[in-house]
Amino acid sequence: MQLTRLVRIIVNSFTFVLLAILSYILWETNPAYSFLLALATVDQFEDVYYYTYRKRLFPDWFMPLDMIFEMTVVGIGVGMLIFSLIYYAYFETWFFRALMVLSFPVIYSAVEDIVLWKSPPETQTRVAPTTAVMHYVRPKEKVCKEKRFVRRKH
Repeated sequence: MQLTRLVRIIVNSFTFVLLAILSYILWETNPAYSFLLALATVDQFEDVYYYTYRKRLFPDWFMPLDMIFEMTVVGIGVGMLIFSLIYYAYFETWFFRALMVLSFPVIYSAVEDIVLWKSPPETQTRVAPTTAVMHYVRPKEKVCKEKRFVRRKH
């Protein structure tokens, strides 16, 4: 498993747990917002599932709603950052330092999901060019047109 996938799984899992807790806490005071957070929690679970198994749980027609949930996660990340910056001046503890550090990957993960929404899945796994081994894969049409293939021995 690539390091970037592992980091994405960890960040999305953290966001999943955070959203589940927030949804539960806000149920008494604001059920509508709590329901939106619960749906965003399901979306974060879907992101964890996608980065783990490379399969989507939701169909393509659900992706515009997925973008709404991703924007909710961006808002939660910005809220985490603002919360940690405001209260860090009063309470210099490890909690607010960790919250400040963790808000950046949450925001980045959601923004990256929004940016990569329309791109094909092949381009969504980016590896740094210095560490990647580059291979040229010919399109299927060219290979079929030439009527050549390499048979591998097992």
